[in-house]
Amino acid sequence: MPINVTEAKEDYVSGAKAKVDKLVRKYSARTDKIARGTSPEAQAAYIAGVTDPVSQRKRLAKLKKLSDGDLNTAMESKGRTAYPTGVEAAKDKWAGEFSSYASEIDSILPKLKPKTRDAAANVLGRVTPLAVGLQNKKKAIYR
Repeated sequence: MPINVTEAKEDYVSGAKAKVDKLVRKYSARTDKIARGTSPEAQAAYIAGVTDPVSQRKRLAKLKKLSDGDLNTAMESKGRTAYPTGVEAAKDKWAGEFSSYASEIDSILPKLKPKTRDAAANVLGRVTPLAVGLQNKKKAIYR
């Protein structure tokens, strides 16, 4: 008997929804998530996955099946609630990450050349030092 895809889809959705508590419980019980995710094996698997030609072709094929309308519909249906909820949940983490950049900006601003009417001079004397300073800060943080 052939597989009934509609029935399989319904079983998948109802089964996944019914098991969400188990998913969260089992996930939370693991104490080695970061160690496993940052292991040399995990890094190698990640690199292999993103550089695999089949994975790259699959990604492109799936993207080509979408339209701007599909993306807009998804944003309309999920974005208005999911995004603010995620922002609220991550605000302390964001502030912790941003604080080192904020202090870097604060240390650079007093050293910037005065603003002039010359756009090129402003970019070189004001934008470039900020951009380079922030880039160097990022490199220092993620060495």
